[in-house]
Amino acid sequence: MTEPVAAAAVPAQNKASFWEDLIDIFYQPSAVFARRQNASAWPPFLFVVIAMSVITLATYNSIEPAITADMQRVMAKTLAHNPNMTQDMADKGIAMQQKFGRYFAPVGIAVTVIVVGLLTWIVGKFFGAKEHFNAAMLIASYAFMPKVLGAVLLSAQGLLMDSSKLTSMSVLSIGPARFFDPETTSPFLLALLQRLDLLVIWETILLAIGVAVIGKISRGKAVGFGVSIWVIGGLLLLRNAYLNS
Repeated sequence: MTEPVAAAAVPAQNKASFWEDLIDIFYQPSAVFARRQNASAWPPFLFVVIAMSVITLATYNSIEPAITADMQRVMAKTLAHNPNMTQDMADKGIAMQQKFGRYFAPVGIAVTVIVVGLLTWIVGKFFGAKEHFNAAMLIASYAFMPKVLGAVLLSAQGLLMDSSKLTSMSVLSIGPARFFDPETTSPFLLALLQRLDLLVIWETILLAIGVAVIGKISRGKAVGFGVSIWVIGGLLLLRNAYLNS
């Protein structure tokens, strides 16, 4: 390829639309991160928040039995350890969460992406990544795209499965956690199994690719970054399991 042709190829690639990014991120993520490394994080961030919020609001009823079962399990443990709480108070708490839970989805999703972006920025520094916070947010937002697809799969399972089998959100996961009974399995083991979910691993890989491309670090350091992010996520889940137990 001659220099004029090569020079013309770069702008052509950079002109790919945002909608093309939403497809390319699933099979050529390096190209997406390379052409968007100096772009604003707002388009992918807003897309993830809006898309997942719409899916959640539209299909919340299909997965509500699983959400309610998890809340009841936590409330039962709270009642056992808190003599000041009554069954009536617990029932009202569950009813409140059932009523307003779906409407807080946009806030929860936005906060989650921001936290992942912040962790990407901070942890990346330990591996020599040179991306700034906007780039870290862009990486985190694009890395959440598989979870948008996952939200659709989650809702589809809720619609197709027998509601009596929706005993926990873990039974809807795309990983080994779905094969373990939440009533008899250690919450700590269940937390670790949830980190083996296909969508979690996919997100972690995309984070590592994004940091490698935009942060300009080696493949080995990117692997170390990905493992670190996965472990941090696992520690947070273990903390939640400990608090709920």
